Amino acid sequence: MASYLSDQAAAVGLGDDLVLLDARRNAYFCLPGAASLVRIEPTGVRIDDADLAAELSAAGLLSDAAGTRPMILVPRPARDLGLKVAERLCAADVMLILAAWATMFIDYHPRPFGHVVRTAQAGRSGRRADDAAREPEQDLSQLVATFERLLPWLPFQGVCFYRAFLLLRVLRWRGHDARWVFGVRTWPFMAHCWLQVGDLVLDDTADRLDAFKPILVV
Repeated sequence: MASYLSDQAAAVGLGDDLVLLDARRNAYFCLPGAASLVRIEPTGVRIDDADLAAELSAAGLLSDAAGTRPMILVPRPARDLGLKVAERLCAADVMLILAAWATMFIDYHPRPFGHVVRTAQAGRSGRRADDAAREPEQDLSQLVATFERLLPWLPFQGVCFYRAFLLLRVLRWRGHDARWVFGVRTWPFMAHCWLQVGDLVLDDTADRLDAFKPILVV
């Protein structure tokens, strides 16, 4: 019987190496030379090696059937907003960001990694994230620039995971949307996440992300 990664796990091959993400524990595992042991299919990640399947089963990361979470592909980052900081602040934007920040004490700080990701998935609007790529970027750019201006003044701003979740909430409350991309690199291993609309990066630079390969897209 074929074995598949559960919906609480994700995987990606980087050359000959395999990187696994356990979303329940926010844990990454790099398995050198193991990329050929799995097949990444549209319906999930299929495990072809019995020994690897046994190890992942013991870790609670397997399912007997293909996953229900669709595989989401994003374009390679090609553009960015330049991490600009707003020179002038709009009161409405400031209030929106502060209101979203206040909700983090309920929806982020006491919650595990997997719950935060599922909250972001559940909050996706009916429109596709890449639809915004066809719209004028002025409002989107201004809102992100205001966010960058306020971020250093917000307590508990945390790491990229925190900042991306908060900015995604701000964007959605304004009527925008974006893809939340989790990427990894190896040698040395590093994990990172960012927001992206089409090939436009909102909260990082495209050049910096060139070294990362997406493992999970929300």
